[in-house]
Amino acid sequence: MDPEKDQGNGPDKDPAKDQGAPKPPPWKVPKPELRPELLNEPLPTVDPFARDRERQAHDAAARKKRSQRRTVVVGLGVTALLAGTITAVVASNQDEADYAQVCFNDETGERVDDTQCNSSAGRSGALYAWYFYSRGASVPGVGQNRSSYPNYTSTIPSGAKASTGYSTKGGTVSRGGFGSSSKGGSTGG
Repeated sequence: MDPEKDQGNGPDKDPAKDQGAPKPPPWKVPKPELRPELLNEPLPTVDPFARDRERQAHDAAARKKRSQRRTVVVGLGVTALLAGTITAVVASNQDEADYAQVCFNDETGERVDDTQCNSSAGRSGALYAWYFYSRGASVPGVGQNRSSYPNYTSTIPSGAKASTGYSTKGGTVSRGGFGSSSKGGSTGG
């Protein structure tokens, strides 16, 4: 007995004889068997883009949440910054001088170095005196005459601040830029 012949793998075995039908050519694909029970049932609809839409909706919700969180954080930061700025401006306005206090030779009208004025001696009989220029006014430099810069006063209003140390080169009085300050009505020299 030949073991190859018994198993159906031998060279003498013809598969076409066993099947009883001729073998179809290789280019023809066999048709699947129809199942009648599936013909009556409706086919479920499958949306191939459903997952993509779900992912996009989830990403959009996450972006919106992050954006809202950022808006709140930025809003709080801006509010804190504005509050700090307003506080600093109010505080600095209270500390800033309203007038530049400049020393002049009372006889010649020439500006001299601020060290020449002695605030304790008073205005009467002194050679040097303080004059005051408000913000926005032009101030003469050392050696220039105050008659060329007429926007000065010999007294300042009560409660206004005056500050010495204005530039010896002259210029326009603006906020800040002064040295020491004094407060009060008439400051004589």
